[in-house]
Amino acid sequence: MRVFLENMVAEGLLARESGLNVTPQQIVAATIGQIDKIARESYPLHQVMSQSDIVFHAEGPGAASGMPWLSALNWLGRTADGNLRKLSAALFDILGSEGASLAKHLDIRLSGLAPGSLWMGVKLLPVAADMLPADEPLMRTLADNIGRLPEIIRFIDDEGLRPGYEEAVPDPALRDVQLATLYRFAPTGRMGIHTLEISSTGSGSASLSQRERVVLKEVIAKPTTKGSHEGAFIGRMQEADLDKSRMHLRGVDGVGTLRCVMPTLTKEHARRMFGGMVRAKGRYQVGLDGRPRLLFVEDVTPIEQGTLLPAEQAARNLAEEAAVNAANTALSKAVRLKDQAMRTKGTSKPRD
Repeated sequence: MRVFLENMVAEGLLARESGLNVTPQQIVAATIGQIDKIARESYPLHQVMSQSDIVFHAEGPGAASGMPWLSALNWLGRTADGNLRKLSAALFDILGSEGASLAKHLDIRLSGLAPGSLWMGVKLLPVAADMLPADEPLMRTLADNIGRLPEIIRFIDDEGLRPGYEEAVPDPALRDVQLATLYRFAPTGRMGIHTLEISSTGSGSASLSQRERVVLKEVIAKPTTKGSHEGAFIGRMQEADLDKSRMHLRGVDGVGTLRCVMPTLTKEHARRMFGGMVRAKGRYQVGLDGRPRLLFVEDVTPIEQGTLLPAEQAARNLAEEAAVNAANTALSKAVRLKDQAMRTKGTSKPRD
């Protein structure tokens, strides 16, 4: 825009030096079309791109330039808000914080809209009154992970995920959260949006369409258990995403929070166990530090109040066994002493 304005001034000065009788209207007329286009399209898009943590660009009949469907705009806003909060809650959970509480208080702002199909920028701001200083690293981690979404999209191939994804994101729990988030962002086409491009400053741009949605659905439904180990864990079950059969096991000894995949989980089953202590058994994958991060649940059983946990039951069994052994030892010693006393008196009565 500055270049066009300087060019118009130069044209006016040149006309005056040449003795031409040119009006300001005539000078402006040559470039007003370009300035108008910049003002309506390029400048708003620049504002959106420079002021946002993440930018969504929707294309399709519902995202027509200058006059999108209201339903398409509403879908994009609801999807961005809902998915970013779910991603935040899941991420905070697996990092050991109160995910639902922190995500609920996120201040998600609309940083701008721009024509050219439909561009929407989003900025995440913490609410100072609800965030503690200790939560600031969590917010930085959240912003980094949201900014990496375009990078993750580029690993989606026609039939699955390209090699290298596990190396790029070594935490299996985080990988599962990212894929579930991208699946929810992938458009169905029903709202007049066929593709959704996601952009960030650090990771560039990448697009989601119905093709990626189909691939992601299959990947989420049948996640790979490569490199997993057998194990059982006890913790408090917390709801994460019933639609994707994901839950979080919190307070696991030596682990913290464990993300769980349980395809057989039903709402009725979940209602009986959510919020309570459970024992989950299956195969688990670990992070770089060797800690269990993602559990593929094969069996889960609630632990009733007052019921001893396996570790406590084992301790009690050992204590009871030690008591029995001590009693047997004492009894044997008493019998030997009695035998000695009877032999000293020269008696030969049989022992009881």
